[in-house]
Amino acid sequence: MTAALVATSGVFAKKVKFIVDMTGRTVSPNGVSVAGNFQNWTPANSPLTKEGTTMLYSTVVDINARQVIEFKFINDNNWGPGEESVPTISKKESVANGGANGNRWAYIDSLKNDTTVLSFAFSGAAPRGKTAIRFAVDMQKVTAVSANGVYVAGNFQGKYNNASGDWKPNESRMTNLFNNNKVYEFIAIIDTTDGVEWKYINDNNWGAGEESIPTACQKGGGNSNRFYQATSAPKAFDKLCFSMCVACPTAPIPTYDLTFQVDMSSSDCNGGFDSVTVAGAGAKLTGFGVGIRMAQVGATGVYRVTVMGLDSGEAKFKFRAHKNGNTNWEGGSDRILNLTKNDTVALTCLGSRVVGPCASKPANSSITFYVDLIAETPAPKIYIMGTFAVPNWQAGARELTAVSGVPGLYMVKIDSICPGTFNYKFTNGDATNKDNEEQFGDSTQRSCVESNGIGGWNRVFTRAVATPISINYKFNTCTIGRAPVGINENILSANLKLYPNPTSTYTVIEFNDNSANHNVQLLDLAGRVVRTYDNHKYNTLRVDKDELTPGIYFLNVSNDKNQTGSIKLLVN
Repeated sequence: MTAALVATSGVFAKKVKFIVDMTGRTVSPNGVSVAGNFQNWTPANSPLTKEGTTMLYSTVVDINARQVIEFKFINDNNWGPGEESVPTISKKESVANGGANGNRWAYIDSLKNDTTVLSFAFSGAAPRGKTAIRFAVDMQKVTAVSANGVYVAGNFQGKYNNASGDWKPNESRMTNLFNNNKVYEFIAIIDTTDGVEWKYINDNNWGAGEESIPTACQKGGGNSNRFYQATSAPKAFDKLCFSMCVACPTAPIPTYDLTFQVDMSSSDCNGGFDSVTVAGAGAKLTGFGVGIRMAQVGATGVYRVTVMGLDSGEAKFKFRAHKNGNTNWEGGSDRILNLTKNDTVALTCLGSRVVGPCASKPANSSITFYVDLIAETPAPKIYIMGTFAVPNWQAGARELTAVSGVPGLYMVKIDSICPGTFNYKFTNGDATNKDNEEQFGDSTQRSCVESNGIGGWNRVFTRAVATPISINYKFNTCTIGRAPVGINENILSANLKLYPNPTSTYTVIEFNDNSANHNVQLLDLAGRVVRTYDNHKYNTLRVDKDELTPGIYFLNVSNDKNQTGSIKLLVN
């Protein structure tokens, strides 16, 4: 038993409840106790009381906050055979920190008027039916550890560790346990079947201190968080370098200069913009915060800025346009460049990942959006939001109205939509509550969406014509919704078939709308027309891959009945 005292670093009393589960053990006639550095390691000073008819024993102790405590449970009121055997994952010492101390530990952080609960099975890593995971992050390559501390935030917080919800950046403070070695740790209690997602933060809030997780250790599938699938066995993670997938290298991390550039010549929508910025991961790129202002290159539509001394490896970033205090992020997932030298970002149009300047876009047009909630319980209010509006997303959300004669179908007509390609999604309820957004949990229903870079999905649409069109989907799917009574909008999309899709050779589009001829445009993600097929008079049309590069394309179709439709093509 290690009995070294730790100096109290706080002066505010915090209630801490110790609970131990004695199920399957013969309890000593002298009872059960806890001893620790907060009470001079004297078991008799802190007896635990049995809770009703359970095998749980507990006590509440006032302990000064903002300090590491050490403790053990004893099946007796004195040291001896009754002392518990602390599991490896629960010991203050660990492979990650290189220390030598076999006691349990906890950091008493919160000064809120609540009670910190420390609950375990006797000689166990967690309460019965739960398991423990131990996070470890090495901060030695970080220029300065935040005075606010180092934290871990994730989807594990809401149910355990006395947190008030998931993804709280100021709830789960990590602790440097030995000699300021810059290794910070935290132990979480979780269900044995949880899929755990998390990020480390060099601060107690989101922003510049948030780590940028390399693609190699992200969950994947559009989810950029770290991930672990729990089992019944406790899990202690190896220490990883902050913002890396590996241990910190011994040599200094090379740094390079990176020039960012973006073509804004197609971004004159809604009065254009006051300024252009780039923001990205890490403090140098403001942690996706205020961003770095870019300068116009002469009289062109290109904006450019050079950032000096970025760490080598993955640089993640996005461009934004600003107007009257509103910040409009470009759509799509984060841009990623593997920085291995002084480099320049390839020129693309704002919102596009296709290399090259902006393609011309059609004149502004009106779009009528429909969403079919036949498989949902509609909330009192239904919204649509996206990059087509200013301000975009939640701040510019538009309410839909119920369509007469078709229960569960909602619509809104938005005039003068300007962007050539835009992202959007529907919400079943308050647009500011992310739980109400479309989630696209079914992987077979993602042909009309693209990753948003933070684990979710956004719908994407490219306007090929300036004439009014309609878009109609079932909520949370890429399936065409029910048509309004007496209106044949979207009937063309519903009667288009494309096979094979994806393709590496050719694809066939099949028209089943009984029209005499069709006009077809093949567009890339930047909205550029790659090919056209005018006045096609047959029921099928073969599109060969030929010189098409792998990626996402759209086939926009119109017929002689003035109906339009669009279908997504994936080229491998």
